[in-house]
Amino acid sequence: MKAGQLCVVRTTLSRPPKDKLTICICANENLFFWINTEPRAHGEGQLALAASDHPALSRECYLDCSRVTTFPPLELKAAEIRDVISAELAGRIVQFLEDAPPKTLASRYRKLAVENLSILCAKK
Repeated sequence: MKAGQLCVVRTTLSRPPKDKLTICICANENLFFWINTEPRAHGEGQLALAASDHPALSRECYLDCSRVTTFPPLELKAAEIRDVISAELAGRIVQFLEDAPPKTLASRYRKLAVENLSILCAKK
């Protein structure tokens, strides 16, 4: 797994357990942003994504940058790794985190996400 990969994780963090689309922001620390069908009610750190942003997306959805999630090792081992996000999408996420940093996202995680996803932007 590496930063910028979109992954499908069968997680027990939600009730009932379900498959969650996620984007890895730091492989060393197993940190992810969740992708949700609808924006979270709090409205903080929700980046709209289009189905055309990645082959694994089938409709408009929202990248929840308001917090990071980690998964238990067994869930990560069983995760379906999809393609790395595009340089364009990585750039949009970085710009979003720099222009309007979510108040609920710890500065350390914002900086990690920006640093790691910026590497993808440089590979244009």
